[in-house]
Amino acid sequence: MDRQHEYQTDYEIMSFNVDYQNRAHLSALMNYLQDAARLHSIAEKFSVFDLQAKGVTWVISRYHLQIQRYPEMGEIIVVKTWASGKHSFYALREFEISDARQKRILAATSSWMIIDLKDRRPVKINNLFPDELILNKRLIEDDFPVLPVVERLNFKSNFKAWFEDLDFNRHVNNVAYSRWAVESLPPEVLFSRRPVEIEINYRSEVFYGDTIEVITQRPLNENEEWIQQIFNLSTGKEVARLRSAWR
Repeated sequence: MDRQHEYQTDYEIMSFNVDYQNRAHLSALMNYLQDAARLHSIAEKFSVFDLQAKGVTWVISRYHLQIQRYPEMGEIIVVKTWASGKHSFYALREFEISDARQKRILAATSSWMIIDLKDRRPVKINNLFPDELILNKRLIEDDFPVLPVVERLNFKSNFKAWFEDLDFNRHVNNVAYSRWAVESLPPEVLFSRRPVEIEINYRSEVFYGDTIEVITQRPLNENEEWIQQIFNLSTGKEVARLRSAWR
């Protein structure tokens, strides 16, 4: 069977996906990426539905996004995605969003694992992910080093994992983590800037009803980034680390 290395699909930026300035939320863009990956995996028969029949499923480990522009309500965007590599427990996937003029507005690279549904432990992907699907092209060269921890605590916010945060795997969807991080920044930042680059390291699952705490370190100057950690107060585990630049 011929493999479709690069998958492409269009989306319209809807009214419920934009902010007060009619620009797409970061979470909306990440949802479009996730949906394009879903459609590609279904077409090539390695989706969560295919894997669950084997007692395993996909979970994301890392994200690195660079956003050149946030599209407006009503814009048609083109999302491209492809598998860009695999190694032991990890599979790499790239994303690109372009506008109607074929100008790139977002680039992203990501790392995914397959976990056993019973013990929630990662399994090697060698026999579950086809080699012939891989396109050796990365948009962001990133070997996903360990992200820094908060050293100066400037802000602290608490959230609850809602029922609507859950995905098909019955844990909190990865996009919710970025939403918690955004909502933890002070209003003067939220109403004057947008994230232009964000790295996320997903370290543990979150389930319905869990209480979440986000701690945030403000940059000391314009050249530094925001550092955040997310903790699950219900389990005591660190669930994510984030590093982001806002302009």
